[in-house]
Amino acid sequence: MDMHLTFEDVASALSLDYECVFFVDNETNNYSMFAFRGKHTKLELTDTRDFWADTKVNMEAVVCPEDKQSFSDHINRESLLKAIQDDHAFDFKYRLMVEGVPVWFQMKAVLTHSQGREYLVIGVNNIDKQERERIELEQKADKSKTYGQIVMALAERYDALYMVDLKTEHYVQYKSERVFCELSIALEGDNFFNQLRKDAEQVIYKDDISLIQEALTRESLLKDLDEIGVFTLRYRLNTATGPQYVKLMAVYSDKDHIVISVTNIDAMERREQELQKKASKGEVFGQIVMALAERYDALYMVDLTTDHYALYKSERLFCELSVALEGEDFFNQLKKDAMTVIYQDDIPLIEAGLDRESLLRELDENGMFSLTYRLNTPTGPQYVNLVAVYADKNHVVISVTNVDAQVRREQKIREEASINFEKARRDDLTGIKNKNAYGEFEKKLDQQIQAGEKVEFAIAICDVNGLKTVNDTQGHKAGDVYIKNASRLVCNTFKHSPVFRVGGDEFVAILRGDDFENREKLEHDFVETVKSNSEHDKVIVACGIAVFDQAHDKNVSAVFERADALMYKNKMSMKGGRDEILNTIIRTIGARTTI
Repeated sequence: MDMHLTFEDVASALSLDYECVFFVDNETNNYSMFAFRGKHTKLELTDTRDFWADTKVNMEAVVCPEDKQSFSDHINRESLLKAIQDDHAFDFKYRLMVEGVPVWFQMKAVLTHSQGREYLVIGVNNIDKQERERIELEQKADKSKTYGQIVMALAERYDALYMVDLKTEHYVQYKSERVFCELSIALEGDNFFNQLRKDAEQVIYKDDISLIQEALTRESLLKDLDEIGVFTLRYRLNTATGPQYVKLMAVYSDKDHIVISVTNIDAMERREQELQKKASKGEVFGQIVMALAERYDALYMVDLTTDHYALYKSERLFCELSVALEGEDFFNQLKKDAMTVIYQDDIPLIEAGLDRESLLRELDENGMFSLTYRLNTPTGPQYVNLVAVYADKNHVVISVTNVDAQVRREQKIREEASINFEKARRDDLTGIKNKNAYGEFEKKLDQQIQAGEKVEFAIAICDVNGLKTVNDTQGHKAGDVYIKNASRLVCNTFKHSPVFRVGGDEFVAILRGDDFENREKLEHDFVETVKSNSEHDKVIVACGIAVFDQAHDKNVSAVFERADALMYKNKMSMKGGRDEILNTIIRTIGARTTI
């Protein structure tokens, strides 16, 4: 047989995806190396025909210094063979120093048997462009999680703000003014609600500790957020100058995160307390006017013994509304006014929250009642915030403040944060979900598996054939079109399943529901489409599908590895036939021919 022609056949089959292929006799460690590109010829590699000895020497010469320890741990005979025996295939990324520059490579290995002997087939490919794109995407995703818009809001409003991940309870304090810098509060940490209770004993004023411990539990906070969209609480912090009042407000950022702001309201609170003291001495009217000029758009004084009320001040917003300046039966009048001046979607909220019993119960339990809703105005609905406190045991002071600009700014921040959150989980090129989204989906499935829930799913791994050839011969724009066509093929096949792009040329579909039930037909249709594509110079994609086995699989990764091995076998069969390639490899190793 003409051995040179045989090697050309092997090179033709494997050069589509690899720059270099090693064939290693697992008994003698003898090997042959096939290099299809010029990169490896520049590395000046040692070659003694003992693969593992050469690998150890070459590692010191060409592997990036930061990757040497990891390379040594993974690329040795015992570790690599164990990984293949456990997972049926081996996949490892590392960097080589090429002309003084670190370049990312990927090594894949499979183990085969023939005539009573074992052989390793190891493929090495340059993935520098794809890996750097992946790293850049992950860095962008990390940056998006900090929600740049929050910084703008903080500069205008808050003394401190926390972002809390509800899944992990990890938290970050994004900004802290002087009063908070004096306290021993961590800027970042885990187990937010437990840490909050610990901090309370040190930084919360002693008379307010029980309030914090009872009101600021995870359950209470989320209950308020789910029911009314906001959680607020006033309390005192210990500072170097004595206890100071602060206001805590929490809102959802997205379904998995909450933003908690803390604002120093000490001067405001003490002014209100002073006002209440003077009110009990008959000095209420002059002081109310002063306070209103600084803070409120409208303020009511309600006599709880008679339900008589008086509106002491009304800014332009309230002058445009048909609201009586004085009257009897405050709570019934409030319900009547609601039908004309309250935005229609918020009328049920007002009727449920602002009845006499509910309001007084909140005042008795928490010392304050707060509610945000919308008023009808000539320019459209505007948000206002109502706050009620006792003036004395027989009177309630109710203030109403226009907070429209503030609320809409916060809504915009949340919307933009949500868009950034979603964008960080989308692949820019194809528009489908990316590796970050896959990692989150995998984590949820793993949690279901660990909890013993009955789950049915299969994983389809699809790998694009010949992408490197397209990039090398037609350019990366043509390669991008090729990837988009591959994405369209995968999505059109698994229409009812989430599809993720997890690598430069690799896609993953999680088959559930109808796609899971019809997986064999879908796989057959996929293969037939690929066959047709190969005859018309269209995109070629290898595919492997593995089913979750609840009796044996402990996590999603186990299913992924089986699907990856099946995809690899499918890929080999598409390059001229697996048996032909392996027989050529065996003859090559047996003859110990040097290329």
